[in-house]
Amino acid sequence: TLLITFTDKVFEFASKEELFSLIGESDCPYCTKPVATSHHHLSTHHLRYAIHYAEGGVGKFSIPCYCPDERRGKRSHWHCTKCTKIIQRTADFRLHLTNHGGCSADRQTFGPPFLLDGEAASVGTSCVSDATEDCRSSCQKCDALFANPSNLRRHKRQQNCRQEQPMLCVDAKNGIYVTPKDPQGTKFPIHICKSLVSQSFVCEVESCRDFMKMAAQSGNPGKECYHLERTRNARCYSPPSPLCNASLEEMAEKGIMSKSRQQECLGLHARACLEEVDSVFPVFWEECGPSERYVYFSVYAGQNDTWCQFGRTLVTLDSKFGKWQCQCPGTKDEQQTCVHKHLSMWWVFQERPCWRKSAVVNNSEEMIEDIETKVMELEDMLQLQHSE
Repeated sequence: TLLITFTDKVFEFASKEELFSLIGESDCPYCTKPVATSHHHLSTHHLRYAIHYAEGGVGKFSIPCYCPDERRGKRSHWHCTKCTKIIQRTADFRLHLTNHGGCSADRQTFGPPFLLDGEAASVGTSCVSDATEDCRSSCQKCDALFANPSNLRRHKRQQNCRQEQPMLCVDAKNGIYVTPKDPQGTKFPIHICKSLVSQSFVCEVESCRDFMKMAAQSGNPGKECYHLERTRNARCYSPPSPLCNASLEEMAEKGIMSKSRQQECLGLHARACLEEVDSVFPVFWEECGPSERYVYFSVYAGQNDTWCQFGRTLVTLDSKFGKWQCQCPGTKDEQQTCVHKHLSMWWVFQERPCWRKSAVVNNSEEMIEDIETKVMELEDMLQLQHSE
């Protein structure tokens, strides 16, 4: 094969053996600094970054050069063996080859990397522009193309972070799920409703509802937010342990819960049973149970409002400090209590005795109310006796 040289340097090769025939010279002719022309140096610094193409059905490649002819910092450059031009960028050199009728070919066309065969053989080739597009990496899930592998890896991390978030079914009858609101940080849950029976596909987050509304107006009425998309990998409904009235009675006897609050819990629990749903559903993201500081409960609310759009509210227990929070109005202050907190505490008292010390709701105000009620009842009885 006829090869064009510049100052006794060869830039185009038909096989790796031709390149490695330079081994043994004192210094590498393609580098500015004195470096021994070894097999390792030629493979890692030149052959590794070679541009492969076909000419007359024969596979060839050109190697990058670091000689001082066109030295710019630490960058390499390319010598065209057809017109003696020196080109800086790899993409520009690929494009330049098309001016001479060259067609780019992938290294795998000739075999494994660095195993080029110079014998006459018919090889499948494509134009440089097509080869550049084919070299782009694609995502197997969404078919998106990326110029380099690092962008593809970042895309996969972002997609996996969104799609692999946990999703639990807390109400199989109405198709209600809980899933983390944000893909990163604290996994605070939100409720979503996705039911084919009721034809309801709603997310609790307002921005998600606006997104789906805009998609419907744009001609894509089936577009879902990423919270709803997670139902593809949702865990099947598994009912929690049922609440027992005996444990609630024990709480009242020990002064953990007032009598009035006990009746409220029993009433709301009975309504949930009539609707065939769970009054309290503990949300454990891990299979083996809670492993984080915050424990969440999906609690039956018995009504639909802005704070319980699907008839359920969220109660949070800070297991470190024993503080409770609920989404219902009027409980912004941590000292204020509600029936939803006590329902959750009922489950904790029954199923997690080890949490009792750190999960007791402050019910001093309720106990005072009970005492005042009893005093008023005694006063009424005394007045009746005196009147008689």
